[in-house]
Amino acid sequence: MIRLSKVQDKFSRNMDSREQAILKTLLYSNLFDYPLTKEEIYNFLIGLKIDKKQFNKMLKSPRLPIGFSEGYFFLSGKEDSINKRRKKEKISIEKLAKAEKVIKIIKVVPTIKLIGISGTLAMRNSKKEDDIDLFVVSEKNLVWLTRFLLVPLLMLMGVYRTRGSKNNADKICLNFLLGEEKMRFEDANLFTAHEIVQLVPVFEKEGTYKRFLEENEWIKDFLPNLLMDKKIKFKNQNNVYGNIFIFIVKILFLEKIAKNLQLFYMKGHITKERLENSLIGLHPFDYKAKVLRDFQKSLRKFHLP
Repeated sequence: MIRLSKVQDKFSRNMDSREQAILKTLLYSNLFDYPLTKEEIYNFLIGLKIDKKQFNKMLKSPRLPIGFSEGYFFLSGKEDSINKRRKKEKISIEKLAKAEKVIKIIKVVPTIKLIGISGTLAMRNSKKEDDIDLFVVSEKNLVWLTRFLLVPLLMLMGVYRTRGSKNNADKICLNFLLGEEKMRFEDANLFTAHEIVQLVPVFEKEGTYKRFLEENEWIKDFLPNLLMDKKIKFKNQNNVYGNIFIFIVKILFLEKIAKNLQLFYMKGHITKERLENSLIGLHPFDYKAKVLRDFQKSLRKFHLP
């Protein structure tokens, strides 16, 4: 819980918009016990376009209730978050290597257009017991068939996170699958903007990752300083056999069959999942809503708009 002294309260009320943006950015990262480097604060600066010279000056403002140590900035009193970040970074590096090995195999599914690592692992902020969240974009109108092909493949590899599993460490969770016709997120908010820009793209076809970012240009409204420059490890173009496979499954209406079979299997377990024609979101707990609520509470404690 963040507690304000009377002095901090007085300073926060007198901050200009640039100082407020810096504090907001650190308040958001604090929700995840994640201190930021100077470059990260600038890149993820919330809601304000600012040049580097102004930013560097504002970061030294005595009105900001923040600390600095070992290359990281954090809220005053949160020095312990540095060690937490470093420990989770070591764990995450091992998980990322495991995720890439899995993706190298499952990318053979011809209906996949993009695979990225999402969630806490994308920011190298995972705990040892955490699973590995994958974000998948499929060929147009084939999202359910794509999942239908992926699940048994992951199960054969022994890495699929099953329902009710108690030990999920390093298991693969297909938490979000989109058809390429639905790459634009309609729920424009800070949490979703972060999820998009933090995504680690590992495999793509035909420039799908770039198109995904272009479809979601609204993220600049929340993170206007952001520069996207991510290298993708595996890139492919659709080959003849892949195109033939896609043609066959479409004329046989296998997407509809795959959807009905999976919905029948899921029947009785569905809670808050999003199950649509071109979107499968399998996180029943609305983590986004919780994060945004907690962020608003933090803003109110500092009297920030």
